[in-house]
Amino acid sequence: MSITPARKRLRIALALAAAGVAALLLGIGAVWRDASLTERPGVSGPVLPDWREQAALASRIEIVARDVQFSLLRTDQGWVMPSRGGYPVRPDRIAELDAALSGLRFSAAMTRDPDKFARLGLVAPGEGGEAVRLTIADAEGRVLADLLIGDERGEDGLYLRPAFSERAFAAAGSLPDLDAVDRWLGLDFFDLDPAGVARARVQPETGPAYALAKPGLSARNFELREPRGWRLVTSGAGNGVAVAGARVRFRDVRPADTLEGAPVAAHAAVTFGGLAYAYTFHADADARWARLEVSAAADDAAERAAHFDARAEGWAFEVSADAYERMTRPLTGLAEPNPPLPQE
Repeated sequence: MSITPARKRLRIALALAAAGVAALLLGIGAVWRDASLTERPGVSGPVLPDWREQAALASRIEIVARDVQFSLLRTDQGWVMPSRGGYPVRPDRIAELDAALSGLRFSAAMTRDPDKFARLGLVAPGEGGEAVRLTIADAEGRVLADLLIGDERGEDGLYLRPAFSERAFAAAGSLPDLDAVDRWLGLDFFDLDPAGVARARVQPETGPAYALAKPGLSARNFELREPRGWRLVTSGAGNGVAVAGARVRFRDVRPADTLEGAPVAAHAAVTFGGLAYAYTFHADADARWARLEVSAAADDAAERAAHFDARAEGWAFEVSADAYERMTRPLTGLAEPNPPLPQE
């Protein structure tokens, strides 16, 4: 039986109609998906509603960023960082985090489209993103908080995403620099007034040792006392080296007994107040690690010396390349040999 032209035209029309309906349904589905991903339901209230009660249970804090990962552990002696040999964490930093988490409040629901998380800095560090993941657990391993914190900031706070959630949020409030290891450990603890340094002795990696001293507290410049036969290239050439060890922000810390090899340089100084300190430097590839010893050269300085020595004894601290150069500058970098006496 042959198909009449009319029936053939009807079939073609029906097929086109069916294709149109399918395209319409696909379009509706795509629009619905986009709308569902960008829809922003109302949201308010604290990010961690029970945090004030839960905070007392916190036993372990895990911080994972793109370039660093570490944990903080609560012990009988307080919070420590296991990956740094159990070096103590500053209690005020833990209190600061506690207060910040208590104050975080949702201000707006954002996208739940994973393709848009990068705009908010909310791609997980394990996926190559810039977000910082903060996980807090109790002694039994029960998770109390698990948040991805964006590296971008909102108008009145920050962007975040609960690790179990597919939606991003804006939150009012702020958090400290979670991935700054030195900040948790307080590696800027050695902070003396450089103007109080009275004398210093330096043993560079190369060249002779030398000594610098101020004639008095009101004096402006250090004088070169050793070795003889040398003079400073300018009157203030020794000032930077002499006071470079008074105020140092260390980059990292490790147990001192993990250092290998003999010392490569040293820097020691005494303040007018009677506080004596000495850095002994060791090389580890391109890094320089220092053992810091602090003692009292006068009775009035005994309490301060004990305070600093409690932080430094048994530990080695990494110093930046700039700080190391300033503390151990070779003598030829600030002085020159005296010219020979004219011959008669």
